[in-house]
Amino acid sequence: MKKALFCLFFISQTVSAQKLSKIDLLTAVADNICNEIAEKDIEIKSEFTMGVYMLKAVNKYKEDIEHYYGKNYITNEEVMSTMGEDVGMYLGLKCPEIFEHLFVDEEKEAEYFEETAYVQITGKFQKTVKNQFLSFIIKEETGKTHEFLFLNSFETSYLLTDNLLSLNDEIEVTYYVSEIYDAKIGKFVNYNIVSYLEKK
Repeated sequence: MKKALFCLFFISQTVSAQKLSKIDLLTAVADNICNEIAEKDIEIKSEFTMGVYMLKAVNKYKEDIEHYYGKNYITNEEVMSTMGEDVGMYLGLKCPEIFEHLFVDEEKEAEYFEETAYVQITGKFQKTVKNQFLSFIIKEETGKTHEFLFLNSFETSYLLTDNLLSLNDEIEVTYYVSEIYDAKIGKFVNYNIVSYLEKK
């Protein structure tokens, strides 16, 4: 009996000893992310895309991640934020170039927002319209409908590109109005250009 207990203790100690240190773990996760993004030649343009690659890498070291961050690391927003900051620090050391398209120069971004008049409106999602460009329609409580043109990538654009919106989902749309030349009618027309979406 004592021999069996000793064996179990020895095995548990060996397994425990095989765990990566936190530094080695974060280094390995960062290496995985850097390598996959480099191999696929991907431009990271949103935090969502970065999160997808981070989770793929993290799940390869699930036991070690759970040891340092807990078993509910995916569902706990605070823990995920901490882990993201930890991994991000090592990414900055390993492959800082992947952040090139993720962060916009703050001064240019401020100028851009000052020059553009942004408007917010809330309504229920009705449908998408797929022509040369993707557009979608929402309906306000008053029954009035609005159509928005999807031209540029933004943080929550995956709600549209991945078809994650259903009929009558309540969404808040941030948009601006821009004159675009319509070749079919031969003149410039005002279009609502979506810049951000939030599902309520």
